[in-house]
Amino acid sequence: MVETVDIPVEWREHIHPRRGGIAGPRIVLDEDAARKARQWERAARPIAAEMAGHERTDPELGRAVGAWLDGEPDPVGAAAVAAVAVKYLEGTDGAALLDAWTLDHGIAFAACAVTEASSVVLGPAPRRATPDGNGFIMLVSYAGGASPAGWRGEIRRATADDHFGAIAWIAEDAVVKRLRTLLAGASEAEYRDAVARLAAHRGDASRRRTAAYLVPTEVAWVEETLKDSGRSMALGYEHVICSLSSAAHASLVSWIPVSAATVGTLLDGLGESVLPLLDTNFSHSYEAEKTRPVVVKALLAIADERIFPILLRRFGESGVPAALQEAIERHPEHAVRALAPLAGDGTTWGLRAAGLLRGLLHARPQLAGELAPGAAEALLPRPAVPDSDDLPDVLAGRPPARGSKTDWADPERLPRILTRDRDRALPATATRALLNLLARKAPEAADVRGFCDRHSLAEFSWALFERWFALGAPAKHRWALAQLGLIGDDTTVRRLTPLIKLWPGESGTGRATAALDVLAGIGSDVALTHLFELTRRGNYKGLKARAALKIDEIAAARGITRDALADRAVPDFGLDDRGTLVLDYGSRQFTVTFDQQLVPLVVKANGKVRKSAPKPGPKDDPALAPAAHALFTGLKKDVRTIAVQEIKRLELAMITRRGWTPDDFHGLFVVHPLLGHIARRLVWITDGGTAFRVAEDRTYADVDDDPFTPAQDARISIAHPLQLDDLDSWAELFADYEILQPFEQLGRPVHRLTAAERATHRLARVEGLVLPYGKAKGHSEGRWESVNESGEFAGGWLARRDPAGLYVVAGLSPGLHYYMYGEGEDQKIKTLWAGRAPAPSPTDTVPLGQVDPVTMSEAIHDLLRSAS
Repeated sequence: MVETVDIPVEWREHIHPRRGGIAGPRIVLDEDAARKARQWERAARPIAAEMAGHERTDPELGRAVGAWLDGEPDPVGAAAVAAVAVKYLEGTDGAALLDAWTLDHGIAFAACAVTEASSVVLGPAPRRATPDGNGFIMLVSYAGGASPAGWRGEIRRATADDHFGAIAWIAEDAVVKRLRTLLAGASEAEYRDAVARLAAHRGDASRRRTAAYLVPTEVAWVEETLKDSGRSMALGYEHVICSLSSAAHASLVSWIPVSAATVGTLLDGLGESVLPLLDTNFSHSYEAEKTRPVVVKALLAIADERIFPILLRRFGESGVPAALQEAIERHPEHAVRALAPLAGDGTTWGLRAAGLLRGLLHARPQLAGELAPGAAEALLPRPAVPDSDDLPDVLAGRPPARGSKTDWADPERLPRILTRDRDRALPATATRALLNLLARKAPEAADVRGFCDRHSLAEFSWALFERWFALGAPAKHRWALAQLGLIGDDTTVRRLTPLIKLWPGESGTGRATAALDVLAGIGSDVALTHLFELTRRGNYKGLKARAALKIDEIAAARGITRDALADRAVPDFGLDDRGTLVLDYGSRQFTVTFDQQLVPLVVKANGKVRKSAPKPGPKDDPALAPAAHALFTGLKKDVRTIAVQEIKRLELAMITRRGWTPDDFHGLFVVHPLLGHIARRLVWITDGGTAFRVAEDRTYADVDDDPFTPAQDARISIAHPLQLDDLDSWAELFADYEILQPFEQLGRPVHRLTAAERATHRLARVEGLVLPYGKAKGHSEGRWESVNESGEFAGGWLARRDPAGLYVVAGLSPGLHYYMYGEGEDQKIKTLWAGRAPAPSPTDTVPLGQVDPVTMSEAIHDLLRSAS
């Protein structure tokens, strides 16, 4: 927790002092001013006596005035006479009255008198306005002689309807703040006497507020005034805020006026307990440029771990990146403990936290002791290895001059790059040469990949990117993002993709678009798989469209279709021809295999199966074991993404009747180390109508388990159950072999048209079905579409296209809305027809029997399932 709160020196003169806190300025009572105050008081006595005798004067106040005029030291009477002097005598100074009371009667008396004065009002009480408009007090003037007796009205207590202009003098710094300063510096006996006597003068909300402000050490008084109504009191809300003395008080407040005086006073009174208030009041939208620097300066004054998440959340606001760096320099131990749990959590906060933490740990390795066991190990400096003296030409030669493009990327704050054998590292001069190449986006920077350890190089690349992001991601150094595409690897892809999905929602669309170029630059199967994933999932249509465009560019450059690129983009993850992988820990090895759901499993030497790879131990190889563990972690994440993606893609291929040549089928599916697991769980069919499966030994067999070889010119596709005359036999065969299918194939519902339905132009059996709005909207963004010829959202229909180009169209009533998500009106199917193009009503229709039977079956299946 907090060790110190170091209040800025320049704020101290503005602070409202409190007992036990920062000492305020030394107050010297002014004898000359006190003499003038006594003269004003004597001049006000006749007026006070007249008003005390008014018929509406509060009897208690009237008696107190009489006692004071008779020479008794009554603070209530003193307050009332002072109110008269301030209102009716020109030039009266409230501070002079305070000094006179203190000199004549002591500080406790002065505190009681000021407290009483905060609720004394002169003259008639204002009447509330009534509907007829006759609720206002009219001012009365007298001329041509003496005013009649009693014209000034009564002496009374304040009400909620008073505007307190007459007693605003109490709230002036020269009165209440001066008195609070005197009390803070008083002797213990004087202070305790003041508190004891004030207890008898807290009769209403205004007096309670004043007493709580004067002696904020009385926490119960402060809590009570926090619960009072804030209407029309002599002291304002700022005085309440400057009275807070505990975390419990802070929890009762949501807004604070941000200034050096209030925030400095809160630091003095609450210490680290002020953090929630600073967090809540970080920026006021209408005056953020004025208030934010004050809050930031206050945060920097607090040595507490909680300041770092507060600053990270506001990283995009002016001045915050520099403040966060200063906080790290001031409180490095707290920074390490605060940033470690946030680093690398897949969010923009986590990315910045990792960059800041890595730089701190590399600059001050001794701070690693502040980390919890096992925390942020990947960010720690690696054990030292000798510099390599055998450098590639691209990194050799004279050391590069420091430049503005790279001076922020200090090699001392980044992990060292190991050579291919991991027993040497690039010297600092070579690292700077590489940085200069990357900053110029020089293609030859990629040449270092053959010389360096790829994992080490990619870690350096990511750390460089983290550092740039932790410094605020300045646009002039955006090369720090682009360089990921030159020297990054599949680990880079896994880290970057979640951020790409987040950035458009954080005003980072441009950055997300640039990151798509990074994935394309890395160009591995894993990178392409993640690009395809970005076209299918996410909340931002613009990003999906840009990812799709990038895929089309890559496919065009390779001279193939997007579907063909997707076929070839499935990574093999280094699996062997049996679809397994060996994790080498040095002293022990494990085999990775997959269950029926493509979930990777780890098999130990004794045959025991684990769901995760064991953590490296002290007896394992220090280089091999961490790399093997990281390999399995990445594999598990990627396979989770790819399994869902590929299963959906293959189900769509079944529905759309997509086919492959025998050679492509064998190479893309049968022998693929990962997709082979899926291929063996499906029934395939040739365009000649022969169905077959892939056996464990990668041979083909028909429904009778007899060997089968497709013709060389055949087209092979995934069999839809509508195509299988021997469907029951296939279902029985798969049940006998206990083969679980990746999606609904053999058990899929089939909907065949009757002879009469094939001849008609409308399908009556689905017309009248009602689809929940969410289901219908989901169809419009999936296998169905709802767009017109211009590609604009239509909403009046759902349409799906068959392989021959005909459309099955479901007309909707009342129709979908483009911008509505979640709840909406249910959609009734008015018509279901087929034609060459969708339209609001049946147009240029064809007999339903002309539609591909699989497409028609799937359309009926979707609508019936959604309506149910």
